[in-house]
Amino acid sequence: MGVRDDNGTVGEGLSRRGLMQAGGLSAFALFLAACGSSGGAATSTASGSAAAAGNPKRGGSLIWALQEDPVTLAPFGITTTSTEQVHNLIYESLVDWDKDLNIVPALATSWEVKDNKTYVFHLRKNVTFHSGKPFTADDVKYSFEMQATPPAPGSVTSFLPKIATVDVIDPYTVQFNMSQADGTMLGYCAWLAYSYIVPNNFYKTSNAGSTADGTGVYKLDTYVPNDHLSLSRNEKYWNPQYPYLDSLTLKVLPELQSTVAALQSQAIDGGSIDSTTALVFQRSQNIQVQSGASAAFREMEFTIKGDGKPWDDVRVRQAVNFAIDRDKIIQNVYGGYAEYSSKIPPSYGNWPIPQATLKSTYEKFDLAQAKALMKAAGYENGFSVTLQAIAEPADYTQVAEVIKDQLQAININVTIQSIDIGTFGANNTAGSFEWQSTGRGMRGDPSGYFSDFVPTGSVYKAWFEGGYTNAQMTNLINQGLAETDLTKRMAIYTQLQEIVLTQWPTMPLVAVTNFQAVNKRVQGMYVAVDDTYRGLRYVWVTSD
Repeated sequence: MGVRDDNGTVGEGLSRRGLMQAGGLSAFALFLAACGSSGGAATSTASGSAAAAGNPKRGGSLIWALQEDPVTLAPFGITTTSTEQVHNLIYESLVDWDKDLNIVPALATSWEVKDNKTYVFHLRKNVTFHSGKPFTADDVKYSFEMQATPPAPGSVTSFLPKIATVDVIDPYTVQFNMSQADGTMLGYCAWLAYSYIVPNNFYKTSNAGSTADGTGVYKLDTYVPNDHLSLSRNEKYWNPQYPYLDSLTLKVLPELQSTVAALQSQAIDGGSIDSTTALVFQRSQNIQVQSGASAAFREMEFTIKGDGKPWDDVRVRQAVNFAIDRDKIIQNVYGGYAEYSSKIPPSYGNWPIPQATLKSTYEKFDLAQAKALMKAAGYENGFSVTLQAIAEPADYTQVAEVIKDQLQAININVTIQSIDIGTFGANNTAGSFEWQSTGRGMRGDPSGYFSDFVPTGSVYKAWFEGGYTNAQMTNLINQGLAETDLTKRMAIYTQLQEIVLTQWPTMPLVAVTNFQAVNKRVQGMYVAVDDTYRGLRYVWVTSD
């Protein structure tokens, strides 16, 4: 499964998005060239959503492909891609993201940060769970306490805000008292991955693994493991505009070819695909291929342990960066459907370093500068290194192959080890590697992208202990976690990105594009940045 563990590595939600190469270019690149710059049938709008044909209408149903069975519906501490894709249609939190990652009200209508250790949320009234139970502050208190210590098979997340106690002020007001200053609370809630609200005592009164009781737009009717989940309209949803659909079925189709066949026969209405599958729908009259920016980005990791490896020297890491032509990765592996990425990916609202700055300064391809840095570091004649890469999805290895070719120009001899995701993940956790071709996924707060560098964290200890250290970075990380003022936080995380993009303790490469195929009768769907199907909350169909 595409497990989103707290380190955020190894194939998060990308279990079927391997990209193929053909003669140095991806098949999708060749397809685009054949169709012209507009992409032919594989249309993509700037927002990633289908253009609505007229006014939305109520009623109807659709069937959407789910790449993996969720295995369990337990709401807390279970962070596979499939569970998130199901949960965010059924459950809600205090706040939410819109499709541009702006934080908007959900079960809380307003909130205030009394100081950087106290958050007060004013709750929405006249909300009921799908079971009919009224929603109150007691449910919020119970849910957050369960998030801190989720029952099996859930596990504790390091992304949990530093909540000391939760006080119920009245039935519609709840106060969070933090053990230390913490600016991550709103992002944590909006992400939804860990922050769903369930009825008080839900785990005692229900089978949390096979049932669900949320406040979201859809309610769960049936769950048949490894086959499908049937959802129906929440008639009492607090926003009467949504949902438009009467029912929604999530059909488990682990094999991409099964999804393609079902789309072609119109047995389903949509699902995630990879870029090469766009070829299948080149002349389709019924299917639109949507593309959209993803928070997932590819990255090269180093172990920097002070054991005398050449890349312990920052000049060598800088040289590696300048010797990598990211445009070649974007074109040769992703057919043009990717962007330069900082440590915060380009789709992440207003937080990332701008593309123009990355291309002209930090991630500029400059072979002369790379060679000069290698010479200055005493490695003009180069060295050998082993680069581990995830075997499937295939693009991790393909990225590694491009890097291998490019680093020959500065006499670095790269041996690629393409290994299964389980072994790769174990090596990643243990720090049993020299270099790795891996990735990062969604985070609820920008601080999550810098958790690798927290000296007390498990990742830092595995990758960097005894080697890389940066007091300024540590101080900024602590400041960013504690700061609640948005403007000040943005300035802090800009500085953190600049440190990473100068010293390269890890090396962000490119951010990928996600694709989904949608029957043209489905209106209003979009490709969500967080790789979930949030858009299904708001879609409608022109016919049934």
